[in-house]
Amino acid sequence: MKFNTAALILAGGQSRRMGQDKALLKLPTSSNGQSQTLLQHTCTIAQSCGLHTYVLSPWPERYLHLLPPTVVSLQETTAGAGPLVALAQGWSMVVQDAEQQNDYAPDWLLVLACDLPGLNRGTVQTWQQSLVDVSEVAIAALPHRHQRWEPLCGFYHRRCISSLNQAVENNIRSFQQWLATEPVMSLPVADSNILRNCNTPTQWQNFLDSAAIR
Repeated sequence: MKFNTAALILAGGQSRRMGQDKALLKLPTSSNGQSQTLLQHTCTIAQSCGLHTYVLSPWPERYLHLLPPTVVSLQETTAGAGPLVALAQGWSMVVQDAEQQNDYAPDWLLVLACDLPGLNRGTVQTWQQSLVDVSEVAIAALPHRHQRWEPLCGFYHRRCISSLNQAVENNIRSFQQWLATEPVMSLPVADSNILRNCNTPTQWQNFLDSAAIR
């Protein structure tokens, strides 16, 4: 079975602890001499997996010069409300965009934070292939570790929209609180580095140091 799948990258964080926009941090130069920002890295992975890719941000103009024309930039109007609210708005805008293009809305939406330096194409492709095994009642397929879901690195089915919007209306802002009430499939994570998140200059430097060693 082949699903209609798209990707939504959330780039609305304030990056207060980092002291600068995390989406614009530069990864180490690759073997071909190119150096991507974290946002470009995330977009590249999503597109390399054949996913129509959207970037949702309160300040899309900040990133337009970095993104290929095939990435759709969406204006977030809920800045400061948190990623759960951003996901609800993102789903609505992705469905609306599909309707405007006379296309089908995606069955699954790969939702990614813009700051996942360890994310790789192989893992995303493995997760894509596993979607055929997801229960027909599950609203999402996400990594699970330390007794918590990893909500910004996994797939959400279109059937989550009603529950998601209801959670937002009920003033729920915690992914963990929302997902605890819903059927979710766990995705395998062979390397925990894939979920690595850098929120401070020290954490970012530690990642750069570990990348240099590898």
